[in-house]
Amino acid sequence: MSRHCVNILMVSVGLLTGLAPLTHAQDCNSDGILDAQQISTQGLVAQYFPNLTWSGTPVARVDLGGAGSFDLNSANGWTLPAGIPEDNFTVRWTGGLIFNQSGLFQFKVSHDDGCWFYLDGVLLGGFESNGEHTFPATPMQINAGVHWLQVKFRENTGAQNIRVSRKVSTTTTWSVIANSNFVAGIDANGNGVLDICEGADCNGTFVPDSVEIAQNPSLDCNANLVLDQCESAAIDCDQNGIPDSCEAGLAGLVGSYYATDDFSGPVVARRLDANGPLGLDFNVTDQSGGNTWQPSDVPTDYFSVRWTGQLNIPVTGNYYFQMQSDDTATMRVDTTLLFSSYTGSTERGPFLLTAGVHLVQYDLREFGGDQRMRVRVRMAETGPWDALPGSWYRTRVDLNSNGASDLCEFGDCDDNKVPDNIQLAQGGPDCNGNGKLDACDIAVGAPDCNGNGAIDTCESTVNGLYGRYFTAIGGSDPADPLRPGTLLSKRFDAKIDFNGGNWFPDGVPDNDVIAIWTGALLTPNESGVYEFHTDTDDGCRLYVDNALIIDRWLGGQGTGFATKTLQGQTTYSIRMEFHEGAGEQRASLRWLLPSQQGGSPAICPSSALRVATPDCNQNGQPDDCDIANGTLPNPGDGIPIPCATAPCPGDFNRDGVVTGTDLGVLLGAWGASGGDLNGDGVTNGTDLGILLGQWGTCN
Repeated sequence: MSRHCVNILMVSVGLLTGLAPLTHAQDCNSDGILDAQQISTQGLVAQYFPNLTWSGTPVARVDLGGAGSFDLNSANGWTLPAGIPEDNFTVRWTGGLIFNQSGLFQFKVSHDDGCWFYLDGVLLGGFESNGEHTFPATPMQINAGVHWLQVKFRENTGAQNIRVSRKVSTTTTWSVIANSNFVAGIDANGNGVLDICEGADCNGTFVPDSVEIAQNPSLDCNANLVLDQCESAAIDCDQNGIPDSCEAGLAGLVGSYYATDDFSGPVVARRLDANGPLGLDFNVTDQSGGNTWQPSDVPTDYFSVRWTGQLNIPVTGNYYFQMQSDDTATMRVDTTLLFSSYTGSTERGPFLLTAGVHLVQYDLREFGGDQRMRVRVRMAETGPWDALPGSWYRTRVDLNSNGASDLCEFGDCDDNKVPDNIQLAQGGPDCNGNGKLDACDIAVGAPDCNGNGAIDTCESTVNGLYGRYFTAIGGSDPADPLRPGTLLSKRFDAKIDFNGGNWFPDGVPDNDVIAIWTGALLTPNESGVYEFHTDTDDGCRLYVDNALIIDRWLGGQGTGFATKTLQGQTTYSIRMEFHEGAGEQRASLRWLLPSQQGGSPAICPSSALRVATPDCNQNGQPDDCDIANGTLPNPGDGIPIPCATAPCPGDFNRDGVVTGTDLGVLLGAWGASGGDLNGDGVTNGTDLGILLGQWGTCN
């Protein structure tokens, strides 16, 4: 790599990590401190952030200069920079730590609150809660000289203090590390240029890539002196963090790690996992040793991991799976969600899987406490569970076995890490039948005015439902019921069959959420009484043909049941509303056809559902788009008022009571059709009179 390219890369890393670069000549590594103020300067570069996530532009200065030691608290004069609050802030100290002798060393930190200690790019100890911690458990060999140091600290509330000590195994005495052992900027060759600026730091760890590779050669599998996670698409075409030349026959899965518990934000680490005889087998039952299996820069708690790759099924048959997770986890094969696990051991099956290769994805969300993810398998309903071994996995997804990654060969136009060919083979939306996913057509200009992933002109042919996920506001009082707040995410859901946790879209929290699924129900060639069954945690409402048939909105978790007479081979509108308060998230919609009365209800299949959103004014445009352009009024949940089924006239928000909220809707539609109650096409004083006559609880 040329020096010019390195310079560009270093500036880019500074921008991507949210730092405030001066100029390359003055601040070559964009840490906020002039290079001349770092080289041979005692202390560490300190970056203070007025938040708990080390994000945004920091306030930078040099700490730990002069007399003293790494023992910071308000009593000994630790003052925070201007603009940094006393609570809810973070600090990152970087620089060099001098060892005057070689030997076996251990470290100890005493802190309030969180602390993470890295040496030469390796996380030696990470601790969420305050206390005193010793690490590593076994003393490690460290050679004399200057080593790259990074210490991250997070202050929640209360006291602010951190003390860092070390000892060599030949003594029992701990020594707080003196400031004289720190250097703010390492210039080992004495040429007046920071070492970090003479090589690449492509992953923004403040450690030269060459040092990380020297410490762990597996980070550069093709030995080209570039970290695997930073390779270009020309060398790593599927951008999974493993160069293409290293993937042939490579067992295991690619683990993508996020520093958030909902897969939001950038991937902070990637690595090869699940490649041993025990497969995916991370089992932590004691945190006294700190963070033991996550990569560097991944916190001990409140993180998420997505493992992806290829699953090789040896023989066709029924398979049972067990996941032990802490906290919530899911398993997907091809594009099907097999099951979810919610803080514990969950067993599901049988699942009929054909011999050969399949796409596999595991998701884990860790909130607090232990960190655990284990996968077991068996082919009998009873008997011992066996590890699903790493030999069943491959990092490269190559379902046609031609040696090329399907992601590179067939593309991934919706960027969900599922090759487009697999999605098409599994019935992925291709409503215009051109051999491309609807998402690919939409990406190049096909109309999708409501953003539901289906081309507007052929929505009625796409199986599934349109799911929208909102924050939940309100309470249990019937006069102020739970109702949708901010729209957080929207997606195509093939059916409503969710059990356990971790099935909300990325970026949607686990609690205080409302999901609304809308679309159409297409009945088979049977007329008569249909049964509908819901099972939710927490409440739900189900509308069929614009009629509310199940109402367990404020009833908490449980099942609902209703019957409705429907005509065969007829399309009806369907809408299911679900709210999640706290704990497990569960939602399912089952049905029984007229000919199946007395049997066990089955999940309403995707083939009976259509994602088409309502067109209540029959103008050929989805109502979502009419709401967006102002043609129809918006009550807050994307279903326009003229189409909504209310318990009584004037109950525009369908909460069972006519209040000032409904009055506001009517007045806002004055002179237009949005609040028309008498059917004359205009909202006026007649409609106001109807609303006032219904004031209060609907009868």
